[in-house]
Amino acid sequence: MTSVLINDLGNASMRGIDVGGFVTPDFMKPPEETKQIFEKVPEYKFKDGDLMLCTYPKTGTNWLYEILMMILKKSAEPVEGNKGDLMLEFQSAESVDKQPAPRIVNCHYPCRYLLLKDMKDKQIKTILCCRNPKDTAVSYYNHMKGIKSYEYDGKWSDWLPVYLQGKLEYGKYTDYLIGWEKEIQNGVGYPLHIMYYEDMKKNGSEEIEKLLKFLGVDLDNNLKNDILKQCGFDIMVKRDKVPPAFKEMFFKSDFSFLRKGQVGDWKNWFTVAQNEMFDDIWEKEMSGSSFSKFTYSMY
Repeated sequence: MTSVLINDLGNASMRGIDVGGFVTPDFMKPPEETKQIFEKVPEYKFKDGDLMLCTYPKTGTNWLYEILMMILKKSAEPVEGNKGDLMLEFQSAESVDKQPAPRIVNCHYPCRYLLLKDMKDKQIKTILCCRNPKDTAVSYYNHMKGIKSYEYDGKWSDWLPVYLQGKLEYGKYTDYLIGWEKEIQNGVGYPLHIMYYEDMKKNGSEEIEKLLKFLGVDLDNNLKNDILKQCGFDIMVKRDKVPPAFKEMFFKSDFSFLRKGQVGDWKNWFTVAQNEMFDDIWEKEMSGSSFSKFTYSMY
């Protein structure tokens, strides 16, 4: 394991941790600790009542975490803590185990690195949330620009091709989705509910109903509406649960972890040529996939 620098096309570098053929974020931990956390993820043991939230980075993890926690607590009151407390690549298994119920264990790793046996043995209800890849890319670029540990200040035009090549942390989004598709086709062996970021934005009430049915939870209409309201983007930004000390350590001064939360912001970033390049690569790699059709605009 070692700290690595990945160059974009303009030779601006991004820092990550190579844990053995797979690059994870640099969480400002010793590389040895990051590798140890990575290696122990498949061994993690769930507790009864846990949920598993699986997402590729920047596809709605924080948003859905808040919604799920409010559903499980049957309250629209702001949730204490955040998804980082139960994030398997960020925390040690011992630290995750100390978190009180209800618990939404979450991870960005491809499913081949997950704890699939324990998920099957204990029939852990699992939610997979996806987002259209163009908005995901824009959000990821701004994420890397705004978090100090990446030490990155490159241009969008230089970053996008490297991202599409899968050279950055967590690998290609296409590989992530194809991995899940193969797992689903083979029969995951545990309850799985797939959600889409854009569907939540467009039809929040309907998507909440589907989620409640999957979880086996009953909520009255007033509480459902209150949860949707409290998990609206503007309110979540105002709530801003990131401790000042954490911001000072990890974030650049002009960075907000919750940036825009829009569907279609990619249009403000992609040139015609970049969009054509993206579409060409995406269509080739996702041809025939059930994950190939995303919503790219709300209008």
